[in-house]
Amino acid sequence: MIGRLLSGRYRIEAVVGTGGMAVVYRALDIETGRTVAIKVLRPEYESDMEFVRRFSREAEAAAKMSHENIVNLLDVGIDNEMRYIVMEYVDGRTLKEMIREEGRIHPDVALRMTLRILAAVDHAHRNGIVHRDIKPQNILVDMDGQVKVADFGIARLKTAQSAEADGDTSALGSVHYLSPEQARGEVADEQSDLYSVGIVLYEMLTGHVPFDGDTSVSVALKHVSEAPRSMRSHNPHISKALDEVVMRALCKDQERRYQTAAEMAADLRKTITNPKGGFVQYPKVEGEEPEKPERRGYRRAGHDSRRGPGRDRAVRMGILIGAVVLVCAMVALAFYLRELRDSVIMPNLIGQEQTAALEAMESLGIETTVVNAYSEEYEGGSVMLQSREAGDRLRRDAQITLTVSLGSQWYLLADMRGWEMEEALSALEAAGVAQYGVSFTQSDDPVGTVVSVDCEPGWTSRDVPITVKVSGHSVSVPSLTGLDFDAAREVVETEGLTLGEVTLGESADAKVGNVIAQSVAPYTQVLAGSAVDLVLCGEREPRYTPDAALTLAVPLNNLEVSVELIAPSGQTTEAYREVLGEGTHSVSLVSAERGWHTVNIYMAGTLFESLQLNFE
Repeated sequence: MIGRLLSGRYRIEAVVGTGGMAVVYRALDIETGRTVAIKVLRPEYESDMEFVRRFSREAEAAAKMSHENIVNLLDVGIDNEMRYIVMEYVDGRTLKEMIREEGRIHPDVALRMTLRILAAVDHAHRNGIVHRDIKPQNILVDMDGQVKVADFGIARLKTAQSAEADGDTSALGSVHYLSPEQARGEVADEQSDLYSVGIVLYEMLTGHVPFDGDTSVSVALKHVSEAPRSMRSHNPHISKALDEVVMRALCKDQERRYQTAAEMAADLRKTITNPKGGFVQYPKVEGEEPEKPERRGYRRAGHDSRRGPGRDRAVRMGILIGAVVLVCAMVALAFYLRELRDSVIMPNLIGQEQTAALEAMESLGIETTVVNAYSEEYEGGSVMLQSREAGDRLRRDAQITLTVSLGSQWYLLADMRGWEMEEALSALEAAGVAQYGVSFTQSDDPVGTVVSVDCEPGWTSRDVPITVKVSGHSVSVPSLTGLDFDAAREVVETEGLTLGEVTLGESADAKVGNVIAQSVAPYTQVLAGSAVDLVLCGEREPRYTPDAALTLAVPLNNLEVSVELIAPSGQTTEAYREVLGEGTHSVSLVSAERGWHTVNIYMAGTLFESLQLNFE
């Protein structure tokens, strides 16, 4: 097949995937120059009407949908009885490969990917299509982190009432991602797809599926009868809220699962701002009645015509107690009315724009503090949380905190190599990146263009600092040796460089204050703005030598000789040490002090001679 031209238009280039029914190739559409994926029915099934019908149904299902998270259909055709479907080509890997390579996927990434999967599933369901085979192998992740749901090969159009009516009793999907009703041979519906999405999210977060076994039958039985273990028992870092959402998606009873993909997505978004959970609500089972409060009757005391001596006392006591209770009630009522006068009702500000929410609280006279947080559910600038529930009664001296959304934490970082610097910085600013900057580097690229970015392209948190490396202007470092400090500084700045550290050194022939060394060699090409360090000639310390040279008479070969110098101030230094041969040797001595010095000569560690020399 490689190199074959289908229908005079699609040139087959490579195999990218194989399945039981078809083979998927990468191909070039020579009419458009676009790379596409072509799914070709295996030759052995071309005469099998069951497989032909299933293959045609996939094309029919794909033709009903157009969504950014679904692999889109481009063309269908037959070439010499070879049936094929042309789809968009996704350059990336399957979610299954991603899980195998990375093990557990970070909850933030897994959540974002699941929301895109649910968006695709919701689109399919709204178009009357049940996928029936949601699994990581059928979910593609491109190089930019975009998620695409693929392979509607066993999808069922909702006009078909059952698998049997559809003529496809074998279309059960993959056993590890199978819903309980599919395992029992019943009809798969929208809730079946959501169960499979729950399995996929479970595997992303824990690194393995909830049900496994030695045989397909044992796995299918576990789907029907065994409750899944909490994800937190595998990974305690998973939030309680995420665990609760997945556990509802994996309910055995279809009626207790999420009824729509949008409903599941809404609860998933809540896990971002409410990780402690407690918000997942299960629908009531039909016929279940809420508990009614126990009714308590009042027993009427029988009339007692007998009046004892304590009867009147009891009546008086009852009247007194009643009066006290009445007074207390009136006092409490007075306090309550005063509280009503000095309090307000907390409004519902969730979803309101920040300015409008603050104006509403200001009109109530309530002091309000604003904090910010990312949200996948609320648009940037709108209130996502309030510290007091709507309807609460607040004292006017209360302090309220509103959490305002910064928008999604994630943005799609483009590959900016070759962009102009201003274009790249504008894109980062528009994306709301919290911290970004520029560093210049030497490069063969045109000056001012982006050479690299210190973060891989793809979905990235806005909290991750970004540094853009830009090709800078190169300059040649001038020769500064011999210049005085002011002249050297002027030359450095004129050439577009900066003056670095300045230190003092010594030179026998340089003028004090002139440059005797520089940190970058002359004529070296460096980035404009680079720093050049300078060493200036400092004041030389005085040096004195003796009136007569010191001559050493060494009696033996390989004799260690040292000379100790004691200055007039009493400072003692070792002025010379060497292993010498037999004979006469002349030694030069220097001192920072003038006047008479004591010179001690040692041979083999023994004082051999002591004499006086005058240093001038």
